[in-house]
Amino acid sequence: MTKIILGKICSSHGILGWMKIFSYTEKKKKIFQYNPLYYEIGNKKNKLKIQDWKCQKNFFLIRVKNIINRSASDLLKNIKIFIYHTQLKHIKNVYYWYELINFEVFNTQKKFLGTVKNIIRTPSNDILIINKKKNYQNKEILIPFIEKKIIKKIKRKKKKILINWNI
Repeated sequence: MTKIILGKICSSHGILGWMKIFSYTEKKKKIFQYNPLYYEIGNKKNKLKIQDWKCQKNFFLIRVKNIINRSASDLLKNIKIFIYHTQLKHIKNVYYWYELINFEVFNTQKKFLGTVKNIIRTPSNDILIINKKKNYQNKEILIPFIEKKIIKKIKRKKKKILINWNI
């Protein structure tokens, strides 16, 4: 199953086992709507059983079941928080970033441009980072994710994206 990273435990906070977390979700508080949340230590998957949380500027403080002191919370420092893709709601014509990674990208003239390496968020729109190998060198192409105008079609089953873009 595909893991979706939603955040990270940054550090301990105080002596009572509270931990500072940073949410990667678009709307930061939405991280608490996913249930269950998981983390891994080594190869062991664990549920993150949050008992309480509070907002602090750009991060959150959480209290986790059975973590009652700083020593215990220090063991989870820098651990990623995730869910499985099966926990996400699938909405027609809505694409999660993880789904588009490694999709092949073609322009409307059927020219292969490369594969989606990553997606970044900007204030105006998301940007596809396309990895294009040219003369044995990796080159990146940045394509604005603007549906209908630039992104013409996304074929989930074929893992292809058709765009209106010339290089």
